[in-house]
Amino acid sequence: MRRKIWASFVCASGLVLACSDDGTAESATLPTSTTDTTETSTTEAPTTGVPTTTDDPTDGDSDTSDSTTTTTTGTTTGDPITGTTAVDTTTGTTGPDPTCGNAALDGDEACDGTELGGATCESEGFDGGTLACQADCTALDTSGCTVATCGNGGIDGQEACDGADLGDETCVSQGFEGGTLACAANCMEFDTTQCATCGNDALEVDEVCDGTALGGETCETQGFAGGQLACQADCSGLDTTGCTTCGDGDIDADEQCDGADLGGATCQSLGLGNGDVTCTASCEFDTSACVPSEGLFVTVRAEDNMLRKLDPDTLVFTDIAPLTVDFDFGDLAWDEADQILYMIDGRPAESLWTVDLVTAGATLVGVHGIEDLFGLAWDPTTGKLHAGTRSPYGFYEVNQATGAATWIGNPNLYIDGLTYDSKRDELIAIAGGEGSLFKIDRLTGAPTVLSNNGFINDAGLAYHPGKDLFYAIDWSGNLYTFDPNNGYGRTQLAADLDPHDGMEFIPGLAP
Repeated sequence: MRRKIWASFVCASGLVLACSDDGTAESATLPTSTTDTTETSTTEAPTTGVPTTTDDPTDGDSDTSDSTTTTTTGTTTGDPITGTTAVDTTTGTTGPDPTCGNAALDGDEACDGTELGGATCESEGFDGGTLACQADCTALDTSGCTVATCGNGGIDGQEACDGADLGDETCVSQGFEGGTLACAANCMEFDTTQCATCGNDALEVDEVCDGTALGGETCETQGFAGGQLACQADCSGLDTTGCTTCGDGDIDADEQCDGADLGGATCQSLGLGNGDVTCTASCEFDTSACVPSEGLFVTVRAEDNMLRKLDPDTLVFTDIAPLTVDFDFGDLAWDEADQILYMIDGRPAESLWTVDLVTAGATLVGVHGIEDLFGLAWDPTTGKLHAGTRSPYGFYEVNQATGAATWIGNPNLYIDGLTYDSKRDELIAIAGGEGSLFKIDRLTGAPTVLSNNGFINDAGLAYHPGKDLFYAIDWSGNLYTFDPNNGYGRTQLAADLDPHDGMEFIPGLAP
């Protein structure tokens, strides 16, 4: 259409030598123009290299069925005088067929919308129904086709199934975990709506449960006292292995005790001295009330690094032997679980050691590298060693295998001596100098001051569970107790002793 308009304009303006009857220019001297050869043209001069429509003069008709048309895509440049056309292929693109959806067969299209190329359900081997085209024009869609035998209970022709005849197919063979496969009404496909996929956290068909979908069931509804209910891997049943009977008053598997049922356990039978064992809500022994029947303190005399025993009843010292390493402003800790005595020195080696209670021989565990790491205690609740510093203030966890110290928090107080209160499950520290006694949050290092009885020199601190008293011995040669049942008030037991540092109570240690 644009060419015809241009030709009319040319004739009207007198810029051509002659015009045809339909107003098109037969010849002209014009600038080269750019045209889109995707438009349809029936009257223009042939384009070089592009076949045009021709009629076979031998058949006596003038229809276009004899014609051969070559369609060129892309931008072309035409010369209206010579009739030649140059094809520009630089603008071609790749991707989905751009002509799919125009209801006309183009290129390699099998069909396009309602244009099915004359195909029908019948031509595709079916008995009837409605044939369609797939959305991408690449193939016919026969899902709407039917066969006359659908419904006779037997698979015929193109049928995938027929009624109860599924051709030995099941939900499993169709890629599902289970369920009941059926046949679609048109016999051309399977009905999988009653098939199930185990593992998608959704209850389907005959599944008892699926992942976290337990159908409202709990350990309690299954007759247990508590715990965590789960689903079996194949969704065929509930998994009660995480359920417990703790709380029913009877000891069951994996329970140490249950309520009043202690299984005959006592503090003595557990090797923890005298006292009463109770049972926790999680059916484990509570031995916090057990009191060792006997034991002694160990401490270190500062002037010669002598490891010594101290009887809390007679206040008599017994020398064991000098430590085989220097001990300067350190502390002792007894690992009751592994029966190991640990020693830490704040100076000069800045290391963690184990100490033989018979020979006082010290074995290096590892270097912590922190100056003035003076306090040390073993926490049976967490099974960890803890330590504290003087300057700057700090609370640490100490690795029992390597000696490495890991920062936990700042107690804002000088930790000189450190010990564990087994009755109250607390870590207790004493600040050298000002003499404050305080407990430490084992998770954050935050302090809670319990008392301040005035000056005390650098000291070791230890708890005696049988007497429920804290003992401290310092560099000034003083021995004190602190009573937690009387506001942690301090009592001096002895004076003018040799300077000592580090202190720990060891249950069962003989004089």
